Amino acid sequence: MNFIVLTAAGDLSSKTNLLSIATKGGFLMIVLLLISIIAITIIIERLIKLKKSRKDEYEFLTVVQKYLNNNQYERITQVCEDQKNSPISTVIFKVMENRKRPVPDIKEIAELALSKEVYQLEKNLGVLATFAAVAPLIGFLGTVTGMVKVFMRIGETGGGVDISLLANGIWEALVTTIGGLTVGIISILFYNYLVGKVEDIALELEEKTNEFIFNIGRIRDEN
Repeated sequence: MNFIVLTAAGDLSSKTNLLSIATKGGFLMIVLLLISIIAITIIIERLIKLKKSRKDEYEFLTVVQKYLNNNQYERITQVCEDQKNSPISTVIFKVMENRKRPVPDIKEIAELALSKEVYQLEKNLGVLATFAAVAPLIGFLGTVTGMVKVFMRIGETGGGVDISLLANGIWEALVTTIGGLTVGIISILFYNYLVGKVEDIALELEEKTNEFIFNIGRIRDEN
């Protein structure tokens, strides 16, 4: 029991120390905190969005293909409307609206719809990339301004500054660099991961759409 209490007390103490260290970074640490909160919000929102975009996709395409083979075009449109939040259903809905046009025209319309869906999937990723680049720079700025304050103290005391005071000033200045690099590394890692997922989804969307358009042309020629 005593061990658990001591461990909990130690964890609380370490968290308090980390918090006190972070607060010594000054105003720029508050800026980095705000950036980190926004970055985490974007990451979570995009992960949920990408997961939803793939939800029930296989089942949807199977049902659509069955209706297409039976020339039940109204059923396809209805299924697309029921699953309108899915990128593939939105694109196929556009294709079905223009199915009586020549195949090249249908492809152009589908490409435009695809580009709009990919744009929605990439939403806010540019902000995440900006954070990945700016956060380390903010950290370095905090370090530079902190070092300036340290040397100003040295100048004010005529060079006879206490070594412990100098050391404290330096590590306080370096805190912002640690914060900036941490936020930047996390942001760039998730940015690259999310961009890769969007590219995979976009490629699959293009393949499925082209296959659907090809089947429409084939069935139309047979009839």
